[in-house]
Amino acid sequence: MLDEYVQQWSAIQTVRAAGLRLEDILTTYFELTCEGDELELQGYLSGLVMVPVAERDLLAQVINELLDSTGSLTDGAQYSDQVTASSSGYSDYLRTLTLSPDDYDFDALPAAEHSTTRVSALDSTAATGGKGDDPDETDPDETEFRRLHALDETGLLDTGSEERFDRITRQARDHFGVSSAYMALITEDSQIIKSVVGPLAQNLPRNLAMCAKTIEQDRTLVIPDASIHPQWLDHPLVTGPLGIRFYAGHPISTTDGMRIGTICLTDDQPRTFTNYDAQVLRRLAAQIQIEIGI
Repeated sequence: MLDEYVQQWSAIQTVRAAGLRLEDILTTYFELTCEGDELELQGYLSGLVMVPVAERDLLAQVINELLDSTGSLTDGAQYSDQVTASSSGYSDYLRTLTLSPDDYDFDALPAAEHSTTRVSALDSTAATGGKGDDPDETDPDETEFRRLHALDETGLLDTGSEERFDRITRQARDHFGVSSAYMALITEDSQIIKSVVGPLAQNLPRNLAMCAKTIEQDRTLVIPDASIHPQWLDHPLVTGPLGIRFYAGHPISTTDGMRIGTICLTDDQPRTFTNYDAQVLRRLAAQIQIEIGI
């Protein structure tokens, strides 16, 4: 766990170096969540007060998204731990921190100096126990065993619906104006709905769940019109009573970086989905990951 004051220092330095406006940071922050006090957040970014880890990590996510949207090459704001950083989509923005005799220090060049390109949030590699998406890097059976163990360790399958997640799915449906928004957990053989707002989500066998496909990679899966998509046009969720046309989902991870489920949007009408839309959905996934990590 990164020292809270080092994390705060990193956020403040990033904001100053990139010339980010406090109003933009707070506006984006409160688009994501109703949690947090505006004066306390201002105080945190001024070095006057400390805020809880969930708020620090969400502020880091907001700051790094603003760097991405402006094309800034400033080093990103640090997260509270490496797993959160790896799951954020912005790990390439961060300089490596190590514990030295004089406390924390950098042991790498600035991100802009050792990399001329940065990974898009839609194309970032997931943290899967230190492995990427290359099947040659690890045994798929071992990865799946570890993924299922991580899901079980969260206790999420035993607690039913929870307001902390329902709040986020409500926010997702309201923002995108879709029929349904939901959080799904992927077990060995099933899709289990943890939170849902709307009619177009249900528990399913894993082999029928679109979310099971989503967790295969750490990027947003978007199907603008499933009725004309070669892979999905004959799917029972498309041809059956639900008549799903639009789907967008982003993976959610446990504190050890294993992709255990998704936050998803579905609609019975085709829809477009912009890069900004994908960014918002990824923010909502980050909120869920922060909740899981608490």
